[in-house]
Amino acid sequence: MPPSPLAAGKHTSTLNNLAINYTVLANSANLPPIIVHPPPWGIGSELYINSFSRLASKYTVIIPSPRGNDDSERPASPEEMSSRHIVSDLEALRLHLGLEQFHAVIGHSSGGTIALGYAITHPKCLERLILLNSDLLGYKRQDVSFFNEVLGLFSADPPSTDEEFRAFMLKILPLYFCLPDLGGPEAFVKNWTTNPSLWAYGAYYAADSASAPGEGAPGDGNAKWKQIDELGHVEARTLVIAGEEDRTCPLDVSATIAQGVKRSRCAFSDACGHMSFVERPDFVWPVVDGFLEETFKVEM
Repeated sequence: MPPSPLAAGKHTSTLNNLAINYTVLANSANLPPIIVHPPPWGIGSELYINSFSRLASKYTVIIPSPRGNDDSERPASPEEMSSRHIVSDLEALRLHLGLEQFHAVIGHSSGGTIALGYAITHPKCLERLILLNSDLLGYKRQDVSFFNEVLGLFSADPPSTDEEFRAFMLKILPLYFCLPDLGGPEAFVKNWTTNPSLWAYGAYYAADSASAPGEGAPGDGNAKWKQIDELGHVEARTLVIAGEEDRTCPLDVSATIAQGVKRSRCAFSDACGHMSFVERPDFVWPVVDGFLEETFKVEM
């Protein structure tokens, strides 16, 4: 008899004609299922598996490796790396798992784009939405200095392999933290040892941009999917967490999401950059735990 698709461990399933891998973390059976969705730009799932394993004592934590990431299959065309395609994969995963709905979907950064997109397009299929330092498609940012700085460094010495891309990411890693000298980058690296996918990085951002190739810039609001215009479709109770010193997804992005989602609340932390769950675990985890416990009332 084949193992349950919700059994702890690594699984492979065929979703939308692609072989997609996902990891299940659960200390016991029949715990409420939650999704933790990594950013699809190539970072992979390892950081999120290691960081969110703390939730496995109370929940069945399901962490996909998005299409084109890790050893999940690439689509035939880079245009099929868009957020809409990846949201469709998440819905196909729900059906594969035999779930009526997810009790919660959690997304960080551009993983928040996927989590939010799922809540927009499948509002009846999740109870709770948690967005950590989330991006928002179709929103023109007030401050794009982070991207100007990072893309300038990228263009000066562009990586050509996944190994070189990892070296570049480690070089700019301090920019994602408010106080990098306090050990946040070291904690990040401890939980992220794999190489990112340079292919997924280029394909994902190009697939979502409505600008001509080479003319768009992250945060310019020129996206094929204007999620900002569809925030009212979200029915899930929503928690928006952000760092006040986040330059990647600045506070105005999270504030705009919270303003547009009817049943939302905010938790903003000072002395915190983009990697909130790494830099300020003392702030993030109690807020996340409290929000989830309100939903599930897990008996210990």
